[in-house]
Amino acid sequence: MPDPLHWLGVTKIHNFISMSDMKYNAIVNTGIEIVNRVEIPKDLVPDDAQVEITAKVFHGYNAGKTYQDIDEDELNQTV
Repeated sequence: MPDPLHWLGVTKIHNFISMSDMKYNAIVNTGIEIVNRVEIPKDLVPDDAQVEITAKVFHGYNAGKTYQDIDEDELNQTV
């Protein structure tokens, strides 16, 4: 993923809008600086997407402080 960014000459990303730790790590490990990881506010996640976002955060996606308290009980209660 970082190859096109390097080809374009990107050395710094000021606002990174992705929950994926795989993307974040791939970019940072090649020397591109990420200044700010933007959190997705809970009120912008539709009700029918709560199951997906909760599962993703539980399995390692970064959602910042908004979703930091998700544990297995919370995951099981999400319907």
